[in-house]
Amino acid sequence: MKRFFISFIFIVLTSLAAFSQVGIPRAQALFIFNFSRLIEWPASYRNGPFVIGILGTSTVSEELITYTKGKKVGVQDIQVVNFKTVQEISFCHILFVPFSRSKQLAEIASSMQGKSILIITEKNGALNEGSAINFIVFEDKLKFELKPENASRYGIKVSSKLTEMSMAGA
Repeated sequence: MKRFFISFIFIVLTSLAAFSQVGIPRAQALFIFNFSRLIEWPASYRNGPFVIGILGTSTVSEELITYTKGKKVGVQDIQVVNFKTVQEISFCHILFVPFSRSKQLAEIASSMQGKSILIITEKNGALNEGSAINFIVFEDKLKFELKPENASRYGIKVSSKLTEMSMAGA
């Protein structure tokens, strides 16, 4: 009986850990979609599909595909694209750089010069490396930090509502 109880506790704890890992990517996908609506993009970026790029593999990609199905940013259909390498990154509005690829952030930031791409990360200190938005877990909740000057460096204007919602605005 004791062995059964220990096995039961282990299964419950494992399930909770798995749920929390799935919950964060889903929340990140929801945030990313909402960020797209609180940014003023240059006129040349308001035609064609609205492209959300993911560098490498991340469960955020699957969540974004599911969440954005049938949705639009303004009049633009949303397209989620996975880029395997920094060199593959072509056109996108938003680029999500998961923690596993954060060592490449300096290379990414320098290769984005002249492009109006909102870089979103999930690594402490990423705002100092060129990211405009960085996800953090604060008091067991997913939050985000914002550095508007990094967005404006790429020709993107951040809504004051987004600033107010960020950790800096709180």
